[in-house]
Amino acid sequence: PLAQVQMMKRVDTLLKWEEKEVYESDEFYPSAWCTYRVGCGLNAEGERVTHVAVHLFPARYAPAKGMLQVAGEIDVKITYEKPEGTPFPLHDAYDMVIIAPPEFSDELQRLVEHKNSHGISTLLKTTDDIFSEYEGRDKPEQIKYFIKDAIETWGVRYVMLVGGLNSPFWAKPRDNANEGSSQWRVPVRYTNLFDNPKYPLADEEALHDPGVLSDLYYADIYREGGEFEDWDPNGDGIFAAWNKPGVENDTGLDLYPDVAVGRLACRNVDEVKTVVDKIITYETSAHGSSWFKRMTVISGDGFLDQEDLDIQWDTKDLPDGAYTINAQSFNADGDEGPMDVIHVTLDRTKETSLTFNHDDHLNPAIQNGYPAPPIAEIVSVSEGDILGNTDFHYTPDENEAYLNTFNPWANISYENGVLHIRGKSYDPRPYGNLTDIHVWVENEAGETVFSAWRNDTEMYYEGEWTTGERALLGRGGGLYYMPQEFERDIVWASNGRLTGQDDVIAAINQGSGFLFMSGHGSPNVWADHFPGVPGNRAHGSITGLMVTTLRPWFPYFSLPLFPIDTLSNGEKLPVAVIGGCHNSQFNVSAVPAFLHALHLLFGFFPDNCMWTYGQPVPECFSWRLVSRPGGGSIASMGNTGLGYGMPGRECTSGGGDAWITIEFFRQYGTEGREILGDAYAQTLTSYISTFDMSDLAAGHAKTVQQWVLLGDPSLRIGGYP
Repeated sequence: PLAQVQMMKRVDTLLKWEEKEVYESDEFYPSAWCTYRVGCGLNAEGERVTHVAVHLFPARYAPAKGMLQVAGEIDVKITYEKPEGTPFPLHDAYDMVIIAPPEFSDELQRLVEHKNSHGISTLLKTTDDIFSEYEGRDKPEQIKYFIKDAIETWGVRYVMLVGGLNSPFWAKPRDNANEGSSQWRVPVRYTNLFDNPKYPLADEEALHDPGVLSDLYYADIYREGGEFEDWDPNGDGIFAAWNKPGVENDTGLDLYPDVAVGRLACRNVDEVKTVVDKIITYETSAHGSSWFKRMTVISGDGFLDQEDLDIQWDTKDLPDGAYTINAQSFNADGDEGPMDVIHVTLDRTKETSLTFNHDDHLNPAIQNGYPAPPIAEIVSVSEGDILGNTDFHYTPDENEAYLNTFNPWANISYENGVLHIRGKSYDPRPYGNLTDIHVWVENEAGETVFSAWRNDTEMYYEGEWTTGERALLGRGGGLYYMPQEFERDIVWASNGRLTGQDDVIAAINQGSGFLFMSGHGSPNVWADHFPGVPGNRAHGSITGLMVTTLRPWFPYFSLPLFPIDTLSNGEKLPVAVIGGCHNSQFNVSAVPAFLHALHLLFGFFPDNCMWTYGQPVPECFSWRLVSRPGGGSIASMGNTGLGYGMPGRECTSGGGDAWITIEFFRQYGTEGREILGDAYAQTLTSYISTFDMSDLAAGHAKTVQQWVLLGDPSLRIGGYP
């Protein structure tokens, strides 16, 4: 609860989002007392097992009927038949297999020898050999059949794919709906899942990926019963299809990883040499280094999750004249913020004239930097507006009011003499999630003619909670799960340390064992917002770090041309977890990235789905961190497609990008998994067992399909003693 502030009149309200289709239904939700799914994959001990995930719902609600059912007890009985034998060898001949084109073999032999010397028995297999020895409908399936054979013959636990596109300048990313092969060093599988988001992905409701790169395909070898999981259960030749127009859905995919897969998306021998050097140096020298015991987190406010204040001022009994609308917010410590003051005229001889007003970015209190005092911002009425003799309604779009289409918080409405006063109330400091806002109206004599409060209004800076040290609804942020001996370097918008690229580069250049960035992105950039997204996204966004500043609009570039390449943390390389859309979309090259602008400028050009907005990005953000000589990261994890985010208090617990990225740190920090691929694979397994993989709108299946490891799956985090 908020502290009592003198002269406050408290009117407590509960304002929250509701799923209308659920709350208008007379059916019980959830529809069943329990659900379950069965799959095959790795367990916590690295054994290949049958997973049975049972979800119990002890309470069910039928809103339209006003009925709540509560189970007194639920009995769960599981029966199974033991297999007669096992397809797996009793003793592992190899721990890891490296799959790469022949031209990378010489450089990779050094890595094979290094791995063998540290007890990771490793074999190199070329793509040419695989394509000549194994059958399959396409090249990705041939590789997958080889991995299956490697598991059953040698007992491999890790698979390292070494190869991306064959050029950073111009390469064809996709041969058909299912694969990229002809211009790839190691082919890729594309899904055919078309998004249907329940929660916001970006500004446009229809925004979607036409499938994404998915290396999980190579890890998910078996389905229930130990059968080969081909990701095409209906046999129509369209892999991992869901919601694709005119195509039958491939529901019920297993998804559980049976082996830990990582990819070094190298495009040439020089990149192979760079990354092999980084891995060998890291594993032989990082142990015991002071820099490793540091975790750097970088984030801001992910979404504008403002509640609808909807303060209703009834003017019918008031005389015409000048009135002053005042708003002021108070934080949980009782600190008061600056007043937002708007002068309006009540004149029933004229038509109503109201304008949208989202300008809190101009408030001197936040122009002075962060942390800042609590902010009140009225948006549904502006200075000099007239309340006249006509009704007036206006719905601002996403360019004016971020997420207003998802949770209407900014609509202008004056009807039957009632002005709906809407706006924002937030506390721009770390973990500042509660405010009270007071709105009152004075007449020309300075008399208060109207007063209203909204208390305990909530706004969460999602990325900061995701990376942070506190818990929401039982789910902590990344730092919450890390060992106490790790130094916390917190670079947040709300603490004033995240203002632009210089801050991010300086933080990374210190060196750290882990880097966690949670926000928004593209293949070219990672970014986020200042607290409360002041002035909407055009004014409230922060560019955190870019691959390139080259762009097809004025000014056509800024220096440095490649900011990410100025990283100079040397051998102090973090394991990087990057939260944001498309940061790990490793199928970009400069010319196709530039040509993406043609679709945006001229709609009749087909969309090549580069998500680069015409910026000639040679390599995606996450891979550039890994391939960067002289700094960057030792590995990275992130999304190859649009990431799913949960606005508000469920940001850490509701699934999607935040949940899966947090889970990696829980697997390392709490579960003690020190091999990168083990922590990564168990993160996927935990997500799959926790959430409903049949819920397309929630994006759970896509979340695991697109979360890729760009790095060595056998990497010993922190190096060998």
